[in-house]
Amino acid sequence: MSLKILRTGSFFFFFAIICISGDLLLVPVVLLGLNKFKFIQNLCRDLVRISWGFFIKVTRICGCLDYKFELSELNGGSNLVIANHPSLLDVVFLVSKFKRINCIVKGELSKNIFLFAAIKACNYIPNTNNEEFLQKSVEVLKSSENLLIFPEGTRTKDEIIFHKAAAYIGVKGAKNIVCIGINMHPRSLRKNEPWYKIPDEKIKYHFKEIKNFDVDIFLKDRPSPVRARAMHDEISKIYKEEFGERAS
Repeated sequence: MSLKILRTGSFFFFFAIICISGDLLLVPVVLLGLNKFKFIQNLCRDLVRISWGFFIKVTRICGCLDYKFELSELNGGSNLVIANHPSLLDVVFLVSKFKRINCIVKGELSKNIFLFAAIKACNYIPNTNNEEFLQKSVEVLKSSENLLIFPEGTRTKDEIIFHKAAAYIGVKGAKNIVCIGINMHPRSLRKNEPWYKIPDEKIKYHFKEIKNFDVDIFLKDRPSPVRARAMHDEISKIYKEEFGERAS
């Protein structure tokens, strides 16, 4: 076994230990239904943000990866934060960056032994691809929470293709759309790629705010379906301009 694989495996093991340690606190919250209280929910989100932030700082100190944030603080609530999704760790970075942000996660992660307690205790929203998921997303935005979504629905392969759900959610519930571009070089931790298939050079992430616009003034006199289609086209255009032909 190469030193590179051993080092990468140790960091994933470290992340698993962080998640399991968090479960010791979060599982009782879920079992007792305490996550229905906003105060408890916020404490759980703070715990996840701090522990995941600690993880990425350790990986940087140990030379496994590096990262740069060019992101503004979110202005109040009801921000829909949109990002492309090049790697497995994107959500870890962004949840650790934005305080108490809600997040749309893969539905199957609700059964993941390492993540299920965090998802339930923090009231993150499973992407179940149905009307309930869309309505829940709109409701949390209307309640002044900020919400993170990866509109591709899965990790980026060769080009960035967004589903229309993000635009629908934005039109129905958000005040602002915050578009974040994630650049990663060299590419690694992609979908269907083994965790141990990693490059020889250090992985570098760059998180950049590429657009921030007010939903209320976006075609405000047009019906919601028209606005949603136009917003989807606008968001796709923003990412195409940022990433070239990899976005559509």
